[in-house]
Amino acid sequence: MSVVLILIAVAALALCLLVWLLSRLRDDSRPSSFSTPASAADKPAGAVSAQAQSQASLSNKELPAHADKAPEANKDVSFRMQGERGMGGPIFGDVMCADGVYLPHVWESDLHTSYDGRWLRTGFYDSETAHLVDRKSRRSWLISKGDAEVLDAVHWRVPRWNGETLNESGIADDAHVVMSDASFEAWLAAHVDATAQPLVALRDIWVPLECVPAEAGDQQPHLPVAPPVLREDGKTQAPNVAAPELTVERHWPASLRSLSDPLQPLRQASWALSMNGKPTGWLLDQDPAMVWRDDGQGLALYATPDQGEDSYLRRLVVWMAEQNWQQWPQPLPADRKSWAVEPFWPDEVDPRAPLQWSGSVLLQRVQVDTADLERLHDGTSLSCVTSRTETCAGHAADGQVQLRAQPVTTFCWLRDPAQPHVWRAQSDPVMGKPLIWTLSKEAKDEQGETSAWNLQWGDKHLSGSWTLEHVIVKGRWAVLMPFGRAPERGGAGQIQIWDGERLQTVDLPWPVMRLCPLPALDGSMAMRVELIALTACLDEKDWNPSTGSWRWNMHSVSSSHLSRPDWRALYQCREIAPDAQGHWRLLPRWREAKQIQHPCADGDYVWRDAVRGDALWWWGGQNERLNSYWSEDECRIEGVSMTRSGLALCGTGPGACPHPAGEGWAVLEYVERRYGKPDQWKLHWLNPVEKEVRTLELAVNMPQLKGWDTQGLHWTDLAPEEGDAEKREVIAPQLVTLSMWNRAEVEPLRQGPGGLWLRKQDLRYAETLLGQYDCPWAG
Repeated sequence: MSVVLILIAVAALALCLLVWLLSRLRDDSRPSSFSTPASAADKPAGAVSAQAQSQASLSNKELPAHADKAPEANKDVSFRMQGERGMGGPIFGDVMCADGVYLPHVWESDLHTSYDGRWLRTGFYDSETAHLVDRKSRRSWLISKGDAEVLDAVHWRVPRWNGETLNESGIADDAHVVMSDASFEAWLAAHVDATAQPLVALRDIWVPLECVPAEAGDQQPHLPVAPPVLREDGKTQAPNVAAPELTVERHWPASLRSLSDPLQPLRQASWALSMNGKPTGWLLDQDPAMVWRDDGQGLALYATPDQGEDSYLRRLVVWMAEQNWQQWPQPLPADRKSWAVEPFWPDEVDPRAPLQWSGSVLLQRVQVDTADLERLHDGTSLSCVTSRTETCAGHAADGQVQLRAQPVTTFCWLRDPAQPHVWRAQSDPVMGKPLIWTLSKEAKDEQGETSAWNLQWGDKHLSGSWTLEHVIVKGRWAVLMPFGRAPERGGAGQIQIWDGERLQTVDLPWPVMRLCPLPALDGSMAMRVELIALTACLDEKDWNPSTGSWRWNMHSVSSSHLSRPDWRALYQCREIAPDAQGHWRLLPRWREAKQIQHPCADGDYVWRDAVRGDALWWWGGQNERLNSYWSEDECRIEGVSMTRSGLALCGTGPGACPHPAGEGWAVLEYVERRYGKPDQWKLHWLNPVEKEVRTLELAVNMPQLKGWDTQGLHWTDLAPEEGDAEKREVIAPQLVTLSMWNRAEVEPLRQGPGGLWLRKQDLRYAETLLGQYDCPWAG
């Protein structure tokens, strides 16, 4: 019996092998039926020619999808990622096919292709619609989620490039074989609501109609009129000599497929510059900031090269009759510090020119980025912001932030075409004279290290070496950073002030990383400068971004810790300002408060009660979203409330109110957001006399404490769920009476390390709180 079964099995295998060989022979003998479409390289961008439309809608022949591949792509369908993996969320990019079919906005996890790459379907991660693309007929359908679900059920049956409609065995019914083009066309008409649209030919790529950007206008950049050419004396005009003639014409790359962003030339026009009828090799955008030298023999502008791998990088370009063309592609010498410099561009706040000649030297104005820190008591992430941002210029009486545009630090590179490799910088005037930096030592190839510069003010040389970062305050002071090792590598990170007569050292308890100017309430620059200081370091295992920094087990700054990959730096924003005598000092963190603080109030504050001999500090709060943006309707959470008598509550917000008889404070704690319902809050009575805390639960959207009198504690809801301003006005104040407090949950406070009194669950944080260098209570 076993022998018979073995023979049957061998016969079945032989039959399968024979069928497979016959199918391979049939495929090899089938003639190819490729047809090459007309080239679209010479067609105007953004125009859908009639020929392209007829090709896209009527072609029934296979297109050369596997020929004409882009040089950088080895795949028929190539997903090109933008950004970095591991940054959270899905991976975004675009799709470039070998035949030029291009999809500009695609999430990698939502990209689907047929077995042979003919059919493409994008997903629905970020929208309610997606595309189905047939590369063979060069058509696309804008499909819905319902359409996509129906398509998923038959995706394995979609037609192939070669038109094969039968499976290998030939014995399955029509519901289990690959569809023909005609049958799938009928199926789409019956099951998909959208109609097919021909792909649009944009030079050498094909794009769905909905993805074609509005073409940039043909308005040419303004070319300033050249001044007359002067003699060597610089005063009289040279006879029969004219400045070179400049012309521009619209530029198109030879191939859009080879670009990292193929649609960029359509969204933003570029113009090829010619001088005296000869191409210069430079491309201009709408505003090249072009400026002529006074004698007509020099020209400076911003441009990009018309070819090369880095042709997208804009750079400073200078032409001089004596030395022809020169360029400065680097905005800054090689630097390993977390800061950036970029070309300055005028706006309504600062209209100064970006380029300006001073004799034969060009002044290139650049701006320093703004250091952005996670808005926690101590931040763990320091980043750079190059656009104008708003920041806190002050606080209202209830602690609400008052925002103003943050000033930008600018300075000028002194570009000397006779010495193109020398880095020199010029600040804004200080007491009538600018500071001049000259590069003396390039930065070490180590994280955080910066370059060293010589510094002089007029004829006076400031001894020592300096870093380039600085802030000029009201034209009277220059806040400077002496050169040294990076703070994260053990450097001191000192700050000195130059007032035109002497240097003044500011006494600080920690090294400084960055400097930022601050605005005043009237929008001008304030008499204060913000410091980003390196205040502590943290073991990675102790870091939890969902909680406040007061929970973290922080250690003093240690270069040995920060050199390890499992430790991170902790930063803090502090301010310095001059006193009445002009001496610069570190300002206290605490903002003096005399009114009940709003739940969305920001900034550390202290509420002193001189009559009762007590005080309440609040610090360390973060907002609900844990990001770096200001918001006037997001409550502050995860802070610490601490009294002079040594009581502390962790996880509280800024809202507080003193008891009228001096028996402690009412404090608010945000617990949980509940969508569709009022949020969950806790109202605490922190009693330093009884060493206890009483707690009531509130179901409310935004409670505001109004006052505490002999009747009880008054509060109201500031944000009704409906968001109706009229309802907000008519909501009656609520009252927490003594009898309600008597029924509240009571928790005795326990004395922890250092004498602090805390709840049982907060005892483990006592040492961390006392470890803060400016802890408001000790002993």
